Amino acid sequence: MRHLTLICLMLLANCGREAPAELQLLDLRPCPGWSGNTPATESQFARAAAAEQAGRLCANAKLSAVNEAIR
Repeated sequence: MRHLTLICLMLLANCGREAPAELQLLDLRPCPGWSGNTPATESQFARAAAAEQAGRLCANAKLSAVNEAIR
């Protein structure tokens, strides 16, 4: 969470200036996760857990890419 805050602050600090080419090419849209109701069955829980894990992996990959781009 701390990395996300730092990255957001660095990106905001660059507002008004043209972003580096590396950052312009990054996909910074939110990653999908579980958006359904609270799982009631074991199979729903498994699907929800898989969706949340995929969302976290997607977000972590994007944070790593931003971190590499600003170095």
